[in-house]
Order: sequence, then C-alpha cells, then structure tokens
Amino acid sequence: MKCLLTICKQTEYIKLGILYSYLSNIVLDIQSRYFYLLLLACLSTGISKGQQVEVFQQFNGQFDYLAFGNTLNLAENTTPDTPDPPCAILTSSSADFELQPGQNVVAAYLYWAGSGAGDFQVTLNGNQITAERTFSDSLTDVLVYFAAYADVTDIVSTTGNGNYTLADLDLTQVIAQYCGNTTNFGGWAITVIYEDATLPLNQVTLFDGLQSVSATNNFLTINLNNINVLDNVGAKIGFLAWEGDASLDIMETLQINGNIISNPPLNPANNAFNSTNSFTNNAMLYNMDIDSYSIENNIQPGDTSAVIDLTSGQDFVMINNVITVLNSELPDATIDFGNVTGATECGNRTIDIDYTVFNSNCTDVLPPKTPIAFYANTTLIGQAATLAEIAIDGQESGAITVTIPPQIPADFQLQAFVDDTGNGAGIVNEINEENNGVFIDFSLLELPDISGLEDLEICDAVGIEIFDLNEAIENIDPTLILSFHMSEMDAIADTAPIDFPEIYINTTNPEEIFVRADNGICQTTDSFMVEVLICPLPDATITIDNNLNACRRRDLIIEYTVYNTLGTAPLPANTPIAFYISGQFFALSATESILPVNGSELGTIEIILSESVADTFTLTAIADDNGTQNGIIEELDETNNTFNTSVIFQEIPPIRDLPDLVACDLEFNMAFFDLTQQDDLISTNPVDTVSYFTSPVAAVENSNPIADPENYQNGSNPQAIFVRLENDICFTTTNFLIRTENCPPIIPQGFSPNGDSINDEFEVTGLLNVYQNFILKIFSREGNLIYEGGNDLGFWKGIPNAGILYEERLVPTGTYYYVLFLNDSQLPKPYTGFVYINY
Repeated sequence: MKCLLTICKQTEYIKLGILYSYLSNIVLDIQSRYFYLLLLACLSTGISKGQQVEVFQQFNGQFDYLAFGNTLNLAENTTPDTPDPPCAILTSSSADFELQPGQNVVAAYLYWAGSGAGDFQVTLNGNQITAERTFSDSLTDVLVYFAAYADVTDIVSTTGNGNYTLADLDLTQVIAQYCGNTTNFGGWAITVIYEDATLPLNQVTLFDGLQSVSATNNFLTINLNNINVLDNVGAKIGFLAWEGDASLDIMETLQINGNIISNPPLNPANNAFNSTNSFTNNAMLYNMDIDSYSIENNIQPGDTSAVIDLTSGQDFVMINNVITVLNSELPDATIDFGNVTGATECGNRTIDIDYTVFNSNCTDVLPPKTPIAFYANTTLIGQAATLAEIAIDGQESGAITVTIPPQIPADFQLQAFVDDTGNGAGIVNEINEENNGVFIDFSLLELPDISGLEDLEICDAVGIEIFDLNEAIENIDPTLILSFHMSEMDAIADTAPIDFPEIYINTTNPEEIFVRADNGICQTTDSFMVEVLICPLPDATITIDNNLNACRRRDLIIEYTVYNTLGTAPLPANTPIAFYISGQFFALSATESILPVNGSELGTIEIILSESVADTFTLTAIADDNGTQNGIIEELDETNNTFNTSVIFQEIPPIRDLPDLVACDLEFNMAFFDLTQQDDLISTNPVDTVSYFTSPVAAVENSNPIADPENYQNGSNPQAIFVRLENDICFTTTNFLIRTENCPPIIPQGFSPNGDSINDEFEVTGLLNVYQNFILKIFSREGNLIYEGGNDLGFWKGIPNAGILYEERLVPTGTYYYVLFLNDSQLPKPYTGFVYINY
C-alpha cells in the first residue's frame, strides 16, 4: 500500500495499463486489483463530456424486453491475432428479430452510434430515419463520438419477425483518423419492449444518455432512480455499450450496488464489454455490446434506486442505454380535469369541478379513499377521495364545488393532486410519485377593488381650497377605468362625471364624492369624503447667515437659520432642508427641534465642493424639501421656503519653494530637526496657521500634524515633510526635505571609567553608528598599542585588548594617545590626540 501511494505522489504521468501489469504481479485477485486502482485515481486526467444516463421511458405491466442489432466493423479494433486490423467500415449491416407467439410489440427504439461528429440520417429496411435525439462524447478535442435515437415502433410492429437492415450509416470519410487510436467503430441496436400475458407484473425502465470510461477516465457511476422493486425474482439489467474490445481486459468491471456482475464465459468479470450479444450468444459483435444480466442477488425488495459502477484501465467504453426489468405491483394514480364551470357573474367565486382519477401504466389496483386535494395557486381550497377500488387501467370520475378565497387573485392556477392529503403528502405507495397533479389557468369575473379609496382633508388657509380628487385613488389599481361623480345614481349610470377632478372645489363641507370603477368586464361604485378643516399650520422659511467664501480645497461651511415666524402652529422637528448648487441637489439637512410660532433655529452644514463646480455659483437653501423639490409638512404658505445667495471661489497664493533642512547624523542616519525654521519663509502673516505633516494626504485633510515640529526626529533619510498653510479663506500645501550628513566627530580629552555611569566611556560624539567603518587605536605613553576597535565594539571603556602583555582590566590613571581613522572619503585624514583617564 505505501509503495503504491508513493508511486501516486511521485509519478505525474503514468499509463494505467502499465500500472495494472505491475499490480498483476503483486496482487492475486481482481477485487484487490480494483481496490488498488481506486487508490490511484489521481492519475486520471480525462473528463467525460457525454450526457448523463437517466430515465427516458417506463413501462408497467406484463412486459419484458429484448434487443438486437449489429456492428459495422469488419474486425475488432484491437486483437492479439490481428495487431493491425483493416481501417475500413461498412455502411450497412443486418440482424434477425424474433418474438415468440403471444408476445406483442409495445415499443421499439433504434440507437446507432459511431466515430466522428455524427451521421443522423439512416434507413431501416428502406425506411428513412432521422435522429430524434442525439448524444456526443469525446476522448480529446479531436477524437469525438456520437450516438442517435429514433422511435421505430411503427416499423417493427408492421414488419414483425424477420431480418432488419440498417443502411446509409456512412462513416467512411472520418474513420481513418480513429484507426491509430483504435477507437474506429460504428453500429446499431433496437431495444424492443413487448407484452406477454404469461409474465408477472413487471416494471421495465429504459435509461439513456452517453457516458464513458477510458484509460484517462477510469471510473463511472450511474445512479438509477425511479425504480420500484417488489420482488427480486427474475430481476435483470441490460446495457447497450459502444467501442468495447474483447482483447482489452485491464480492470474492466461492471458492478451493481457494489457487486461485480458477470455472465461467463460470454462476459467474464474482468472484461464486461467485450463485443458480445447476450441474447444471441454472439461473441463477434465487434466494438459494441448488447448484454443482459440477472441481478436477483444484487437488488432487494423495496429498493427504489440502484448504483452502477464501471471501471476501465484502458478500454474506451460508452454506455448508451440501460434497461431494468423488476417485478413490481404498484398502482399509479393520475388525475385530469373534466368540465370546470361557474363564476360566470361578477364577484362570484364558486366553481364546479369535474375530474377523473386514472390508474394507468400500473401493476396494481388503486385503493379506495385515495385522497384528492384541490389548490388555487398554492392555497388548499377543497378535498375529496376516490370512492371505490380502481382497477389496473381503470378510472373513476367525481365532482366537487369549491369557493375561491378572497386573497386569491382573479387569475390563478387551479391545481388538483391525487394521493395528496392536503399538505403535499400521500398515503399510497405508487410506481411514479411525480405524476399525481394536473393544473389549468382559471379566471374569475372579478369586481374592481376600490376599497383603498382615501378621504381627503385640506386645512383652511388663505384663499379658496382646491382638492385634487386623484389623490383619493392613489392606492387603486391604475389599470381600472375610474370616474368621479357627485351622486351615487350618476356613478351607477356612468353619467355626469366631474370634468376636472384635479382642481375640484367642494360645494358643501364635508362632501361625499362617488367613484365608478370599470375593469372592462365588471363595474362597481364606492365613495370617499372631502373636507376643509380649520386647523393651525406652520410656515417654514430659511436664510443663509454667513458671507460665504468658497475654497476648492476646503469644505464649504454654511450657517443658516430656519424660521416659523408666520406660522400658526409649531414646525415639527426633522423638517428636511435641501441645498442646491446652481440648481443641482447637493446636500440634505433637517431641523433638530420643534420650532414654536415665531421661533427659529440655527444650523450648520459642511458641503464638499467638487472640481466641476463653476468659479461662481448660486447656492440655494429650501426648507421643507427632501431633495426632490417636495416637502413633507403642510404649511400655510408653500411658496416662501427658498433662499438664494451667490458664492465665489477664492484662492490662497502658493508657498514658495522651501530649502532642505540638514542636520548632523547622530547615529543610523537619524537627527533632530527644528521644522519651524521654515515658518518665516512660508508666511509672515501672524493670523496664518502653519502646520507640518508626514504625508500629503494628512496635509490636505489636516489630520495628525507633527506634534513637536521644533524637535522632530526624522523617520527616514531623506524624508519629505509636508506643509499646510491656512488662513480664513483657504489653504495650500507644499513640501521640503530633511536629511542628515556626517559631521566631524567631537572627541573628549578625558573620561573616568569608575562605574558611576557618568563619563564612563571614551564617548566620541557623532562617531558610533555614523562612521560604520571607523578604527580607533589607543597607545600608551611608551607608544605601545593597547587597544584597537571599531563600530562593533562601541566606545572604549578603558580596558586594553591589544599588546603582548595586555590584561583585561582598567588601565592606570594617566594620559593615553589615540589615532582615529574614520575611513570616510569626505574626512580622509585621521584624528590624533590624547585622552586623560582619571578615577
């Protein structure tokens, strides 16, 4: 096992045929070889491009099937005896068909297939056949294959037993390019479903599609659903497959529910698809298989599905159809509508439904009291049940009267489901649980719905009050034909409509207005009230208080005041305020508190002005405006909410170019800078504000200024510093560099290494971590070298590290001499002098 997993991990491209030969030497039985081949599925790189094999037709009754057909190949593609078979193919071939007395054709389906993109017009016994359905698969982008289907029930029923010839299947122009890959093939088969009164009640299910296994796609699983197993006695399964080679038996297995099935010697366990026909025991059906197997031991009563697994280590095999024959005794309830009548008067929602329950295409009677549910869309509206037992192929009719609930629209889908208890669940086990329903579209003569009419009220203000009657029908279906009338009689008779409902002046107070609604079929009437109320109202006005100076680089701060000076009632809080720039909506604000009569409220809003705004523009503020020129507050005067002012952009002169600031490197290219040295170069106006920043964004946004610009330590060398100059009008930004330079070191003339942490080292200012390659040499009075060090040793601590007789302890008090080599091209000469050590 470990060895094989290592092969899988280390080998990217390995032929499974070679691998199988290797496995044959180390594993004795075919099941074990199959298991190890599963472990190496990572080696497969091909992906089937066919169509999934799934249910196509199902027959229930005393039915069985057989299949016949023939190949167009002259020989098998790959044989030990003929390593180079002829690259040729026929255009026609024949096969015999025979049913026994008492057996009658129910259906006959022709399948044909071959190499290439496809020939979809053939002849069967001289009858021209055009493919009704087609399938395709491929090994590569070049090596493509096809299959086709046609219903030939009429031809087989009429012709009966005898010889059948399929002709005009012409693949001669394309077959040559498949010979080198040994996937050149062509053939045909007819699957015949027949009825026999001596048979038990069976369920015959035909599945079809086109799926494959090959050397690059070793595993294929086909899930067979929609089956019902009552008894496994006589259970069998059949296959129509293409391009199988008898000489290729590398891990070629066929499994049902995890068990390898075979039919030796015709179909051995390790070579399921080997050019055979189980119905005739023909072993020379070159590159196609028409096989049938007993599966009594591979399927159990009660099963509703089966799993087919195919494997192949080399042979390219395409499954075109699968047929199962299973003993099944189950009903199959379906339902259909008869006459559906009623609801012929406007507003009537009662309908009469005639229906018939069927038990067709089944193998058992449908029990009495099978429930039936009726739905309008998805709402349950009625229930019934069958009265008596319904025989096989029998039926029972019934009738029910239902009332459609008011929440169901006039146009709906009427549905009926048999074997449905009213919640979508059934109580009868059936052959097909998916065919229990029927539906039709139904329309009621619905009265127009104008229940959403709204009364209209207007506060009594200065002048004549005018109603827009259309506001009363805002919630009514706009597709209705509506008219307004002064009396109910006029509305019913559709006479004397109000001519201009949008400018209606009431004649009494309050007054009832009648509405007639017509949907083209039905009509109805209703009414609403209009009333002028004596009620206090606010009156919002606004002014902009500050003289605005706009700056393109700064938010525009607008100070405004909202008034309720002329109002007779408080102005509510959250009254919206809209701001417009040259007529375009720009920002929205609102009042914060309730404004009493004669009250006012100050407010402020900041507006970001885009570059597209003109140099001079009109700023408009409108109280009680939600940004759409519409208000939400009813006011005494709706015409005095606006204030306009003119705004001009102003600029600030740019800052002159600033010089770099240079400081001596203290260590690691770091130093402290007084950035305020630039202040006088930036501005001499005492009211201006100068700030320093480490990024251009911060300078523009005026965020995170440098807190101590007089004592700023650089973060990089050189480093850009950004300046913001700001006055009452606007602001501007610029930048300059700060950088360090190496300065001559400052050398002391003495130190005292006595351990008091004060002047304990020969600390040369501006040396350590500045001149990385310096060499310091210390000599005694006698001229002997007693110390030599560099940047890695730090400052000299008064302890020798050189000389023949040096000891690692402090030198005596006295004068010592130094030579300091900076090894810097700017300061090439060494520094010399003396240093006095005292304790």
